[in-house]
Amino acid sequence: MNLWIVTIGSSDVQLDSDRTNQEKGRTEKQRSDKVWSYWYNDDLKAQHHDIAFEPKPLFKDKDETYRIAPRILGTVYQESSETVQQEIWRYLTFPLLDNFVQALAHYPSPGTIAVLLTDQSAVFDDRQRRKPKSPYWQDTCELKPILQRYFQDRFPNIPCQFMMLTPETQAQSLDNWNAVLELVRDQFRTLKIADQPIQINPEEVVYVSHQAGTPAISSAVQFCSLAQFGDRVRFLVSNEYNPELTGFVESSSYLRGIKREQAKKLLENYDYAGVDQLVGKDLTSEDRILLDAALKWNVAKFDAPQPEGHESEPSDPSFLEILKHHPKFASEVAERTREANWWWIAYEEVYLALIRKAQGNIVEAFFHSFRAFEYIFAAWGRQQLGQYVEFHKNIPCLNPAILDDEKDYFSAKRCKDVSDFKKLREQLEALKDKTPEEVKNDDRVQLNMATLCKIFRAFRYKDYKRDCEDLKIFWDTNKEKNVCEKRNLIVHQVEGMSDSSLYDYWDVKASEEQEKSKEWENKILRFLNFIVKEDFPQGSESLQDASLMVKVHQELARAIAQL
Repeated sequence: MNLWIVTIGSSDVQLDSDRTNQEKGRTEKQRSDKVWSYWYNDDLKAQHHDIAFEPKPLFKDKDETYRIAPRILGTVYQESSETVQQEIWRYLTFPLLDNFVQALAHYPSPGTIAVLLTDQSAVFDDRQRRKPKSPYWQDTCELKPILQRYFQDRFPNIPCQFMMLTPETQAQSLDNWNAVLELVRDQFRTLKIADQPIQINPEEVVYVSHQAGTPAISSAVQFCSLAQFGDRVRFLVSNEYNPELTGFVESSSYLRGIKREQAKKLLENYDYAGVDQLVGKDLTSEDRILLDAALKWNVAKFDAPQPEGHESEPSDPSFLEILKHHPKFASEVAERTREANWWWIAYEEVYLALIRKAQGNIVEAFFHSFRAFEYIFAAWGRQQLGQYVEFHKNIPCLNPAILDDEKDYFSAKRCKDVSDFKKLREQLEALKDKTPEEVKNDDRVQLNMATLCKIFRAFRYKDYKRDCEDLKIFWDTNKEKNVCEKRNLIVHQVEGMSDSSLYDYWDVKASEEQEKSKEWENKILRFLNFIVKEDFPQGSESLQDASLMVKVHQELARAIAQL
């Protein structure tokens, strides 16, 4: 009979999102977070000390489900009457499990299901359980009745065996890779259905869904399933937010083949660190260069050289510094490091923002997209103002000697177009009358984002007014429309972001989701092309075309496919 081994994580059982509640015809008072308080009494809440009892979404979005510690959810369900259990059941949602079940509908059904749960009661004493962040509350053992009902509902009459990981000491915690491997191995050895050992024939399949739980559990389940069932294993993987990523990773008798397929999946999600851990040692020296460069790109370390006077971290090679040693990319690296191509990092940063958005990390998508413009305005300022940019305690400032330059950078004509540009000139003039000892840090014209935007606006006033009016999003006096103000708001709030927030912050007007994404990309590309058009008139046709990482990724995919 076919066997399905499933690990269960702390977020695999959730409560309906606001949108789902709305689609099911529920009122505002019947939302998941509202009705939850009717399902338990104060005595039950008091028993669990200071633990948060209220379900919350990860971030403010109508599509985001409500989450609560699995011990709390399971306990409330078990201690409720049958009538309340029925009501709770109608609110439960199982994102990953539903994806798995839907995928299995197209394959031979499992004849047995083995579910891996966790119980760390012996590891954490009562004092430790009082802590809201204690791993104890993330244990999944109390979800057993819910999961029994779920699997019975999806696979009627198919036996379901629950395996419990129960470490006995702190040294055996579920983050200890060696200890967890032994715990999982013991469960696999004693796996039985109706007190009979499970027998898997050569022609039968073992489906393994190992994503949930700690990394140590996931790795142990992978290893033990391969060790025990060999090439009969098929890894069934998915993504909570993107069901289209659900699929099987075929295993074989050759570990390298298995690692290759897993590496491909990781690469599809731009998980270069995961690829490194899985197959990094199997790559050739040239292909290793590609992966090392990708790892630096993934943390936005694009180019190490800094402007003169700016301190930099030594012995930490960047994306380009590593990539220049690859024969296929040496010439392109040389091209990007030309002084005339001062703008390239901004395009690379924005492409990283696109990747973060594809990964579902909207906060980083916003920050990288905004950082691209922090960089491009700073680079533009250095390019335009050249020798008059100097550093004080690593902060770029404008030397008042610029007022004497024959180019007349701070002309009266420009001051007429941009009122706050006149204040910059007055500040520089005041500096000219002071000795170096009299100048304080606050007196200097620091080339921060706000100052650079004022200078850019003055230098290119008629140009942007005619060809890129919406660029004013960077200096709009209306704080509700100013993207810099919104960036500061996010920095000082520990909150997540949704796609809709990202689009709102960049003033995207489209109504359809696909059109919003396209407009966001096009707007950022148009802004970049406009800012650099004096030195890069043709601009870039797309953010993908502008990124060198796109080509590196393609070469890396080829290398992994040939392992």
